[in-house]
Amino acid sequence: MSQEEINALKRACFYSIPPNKLGYCGPVESRKLLQEFISNPAEESAEIAKEQLTHFTALFPYLELIATENNLQPFDSEVIEAYWIGNSLLENVSFREIQKTILSFQHFGLPHSIAKKKAKELPDGIIPHHSMHVLYVNFISQKVDPIVKNLSSCLVQWAKVLEETPKGIRAKGIELFSESGELKLREKEKTLQNSFGLKLAPGELVSVHWNNVVEQISEDELKRLEKYTKATLEAIRL
Repeated sequence: MSQEEINALKRACFYSIPPNKLGYCGPVESRKLLQEFISNPAEESAEIAKEQLTHFTALFPYLELIATENNLQPFDSEVIEAYWIGNSLLENVSFREIQKTILSFQHFGLPHSIAKKKAKELPDGIIPHHSMHVLYVNFISQKVDPIVKNLSSCLVQWAKVLEETPKGIRAKGIELFSESGELKLREKEKTLQNSFGLKLAPGELVSVHWNNVVEQISEDELKRLEKYTKATLEAIRL
């Protein structure tokens, strides 16, 4: 396995662990196995990590979708980046195939009536970014209520590090809120968990999932994450 493949798979694990830790996505035993791969990225642990991630129902169907529509494999680095951060691969996915993926969620716990309604009313121009799943499909798991606070936490956010404190990473980030029934973003200073022990300096940019710092990101990655998240918000407002 190449270093690029290892890094891509680690990235998928980093984003998947926070919701798994809360019991919202993936098998109960996955967190331990994903962390074992991160600590010891050998061929065997990589295959185990991949197998575990196939059971993350708000992740793997999208990786398969993006990969198939771009003649790639689900765990290719560009595919993983497309779903969590955003890139041009998303724009090659057909509207009909997104609808089919949404309909498939009825096999993983989303009620048939909701899956059918969501597929039928899918907004034109929407793309299969993680923000689409959060803001349009909402949650497949019945363990988490689709209230704005939870939607905001599940959304992959961006933030700028201010300082490291005993309580975590203080950062200037964003949050989702509702105004007159419309979902919007606003800036918010917050303290984030640093569960993966990243060494971060003031001014560095990071992505955030379920109040956990996931990874340091570049200016370009932030711009793409912001672009595709805001595109989703615009699509569901129409």
